[in-house]
Amino acid sequence: MSEDVEGIRLQKVLAAAGIASRRASEIMIEEGRVEVNGKVVTEQGRRVNPDTDHIRVDGARIPRPAATCTSC
Repeated sequence: MSEDVEGIRLQKVLAAAGIASRRASEIMIEEGRVEVNGKVVTEQGRRVNPDTDHIRVDGARIPRPAATCTSC
């Protein structure tokens, strides 16, 4: 799914995980510091599914998104 038009932009996922701001995340991507499913990503606009894709920054896996409460 990570290369389909669906999904969330990678820099937005990194920002939501508290890794960096969206702009700083874009720089990290350009520098080749981000991997998705074992492949280094250097192009902007990559869409991912944070629930199923394995995303790493500087070799460390980012935390999975917190489950949302559907009954709240």
